[in-house]
Amino acid sequence: MENKISLKNRIISFLLKYGLIIISIIIGILGLCSIFITAYFETTYNSAPEFTRYRFSVGIKEIILLIIFTILISFSYKKIFPKISNTLLLIPLSIFIFIIYILWIYILKLAPIADQIKIHEITRYFIGNDLSFHLSPTQYLFLYPYQFGLIYFISFFYKIFGENYMVIEYFNTVCSIANFYLLYFITKEIFEDKNLQKIAILLIAGFSLYWLFFNVHFYGNIIGLTFALISILLILKYLNNNKLLYLLFAGLSTGMAILVKSNYNIFLCGIVIILLLDIIQNWNKKKIFVIPIFIISYLFISFSYNLIIEKKYSVDLPDGVPMINFIYMGMSENGDYITPGWYNDETLNVYYDSECNTEKSIERSKELIRERLNYYANNPNQFFKFYSQKIGSTWLNPTFQTIWCSTPGVRYIWDGEYATYISYHKTILDMVSSNGRLYRIEENYFNIYQVIIFIFSSIGIFIICKTKTFNLQKSLLPIIFIGGFLFHIIWETKAIYVIQYYYLLLPFAAYGINLISEKIIKIIEEKKTMQ
Repeated sequence: MENKISLKNRIISFLLKYGLIIISIIIGILGLCSIFITAYFETTYNSAPEFTRYRFSVGIKEIILLIIFTILISFSYKKIFPKISNTLLLIPLSIFIFIIYILWIYILKLAPIADQIKIHEITRYFIGNDLSFHLSPTQYLFLYPYQFGLIYFISFFYKIFGENYMVIEYFNTVCSIANFYLLYFITKEIFEDKNLQKIAILLIAGFSLYWLFFNVHFYGNIIGLTFALISILLILKYLNNNKLLYLLFAGLSTGMAILVKSNYNIFLCGIVIILLLDIIQNWNKKKIFVIPIFIISYLFISFSYNLIIEKKYSVDLPDGVPMINFIYMGMSENGDYITPGWYNDETLNVYYDSECNTEKSIERSKELIRERLNYYANNPNQFFKFYSQKIGSTWLNPTFQTIWCSTPGVRYIWDGEYATYISYHKTILDMVSSNGRLYRIEENYFNIYQVIIFIFSSIGIFIICKTKTFNLQKSLLPIIFIGGFLFHIIWETKAIYVIQYYYLLLPFAAYGINLISEKIIKIIEEKKTMQ
């Protein structure tokens, strides 16, 4: 029996070790590429196209700033960190950041557009129990019924605070601060070192500039991340003490995350993988309840939501555009003015050509995918070009498209009153236009921040493998990260779609920085003793 257990644990350790090494290498490659390549948009305050361009450099500035950052952290590690508590660092930073968030939304007053405005308008009809038009063929909700969850969630806020889109933008700020604390507590569950936790607080605070620009995005990304991080925290607590109650609430929270943003299914998959490995590695009779408790509580949210929508509101949820259409879209040529793998009309073209018939659309997408794979098999150069641009546009944009989210764009053209208002705020326009002085400062900041996160998280994960200190707790976030990385190679992509996976790297970047700082201090002290 002991031999079987030993073999079982060795297999899991082997899988975790080399899986994490591969993840570390992928992150490291992204880090090296981010030193020399910058993906960006050419935007102005009244024009915000999504076509990705690339800027190449020798990377000297990034390397010098990386060295300076490492030296400063090493100095703080020895001189400042021992004198300040985590709480004293965490609370003032989060309060200051929250105030800045609120001010940005209040001053910018950015109205939703595109899919966002459709969700806002449909929510208003939803409250009035009048969705007949929006559920008719070719209408938004008929095509994308998975948006019902976000609409249902937003409707609660509209009923309480009124039908004002800014209510959700302000709620995004609350969620962003909650995410600050949640990622800090997640870091504490994974790593016990106090200095490492302080570094994590600083990195999370540094990430807040992303949320500043992204909070105005009227969508479920930030809200969903809050529920997903709650779930991760609860799963880590379960792994640390085996209390099944954590699984129940983790499942409910995962269900809420997916309800408001379906892409959080990636988090669900990562959690299930870790729970399965835990069952195999630490089997006992109690473990038989692990997956059922988590999955049933997750499904409770899904079934309850469907029941309420279909029964209370007398609505039959349509099938909508098949998911496989998005896979074909993610590999189809987009033309000269759309970034490879980003949204194009192929999902709808295939669906409409199939007469809005789900089964016909699925079969047609399968056929097109086979044709596309054959094309790439015969044209490997095109395959490499397409997917290198798809990955590069997703991961090498240091702003992760967040400044783009705060750009007035067509709102400036469509709404004369808003254009007059925002024209008086020259500082804001300078911050969101790619030719602005402040924009360039922001982009430089994001660029070095991105290099720091990728390089040090890669080092951190690799050293965890090398020192054999990896376990299920340390594997959860990297597994979710690689899930998101692979998903958006296959699926539709955007830089803004992967920011939640990028966020999960922060605890490991803190671990890598912590290790390097310890090494630098040790070398300095050894030299002092030798003198």
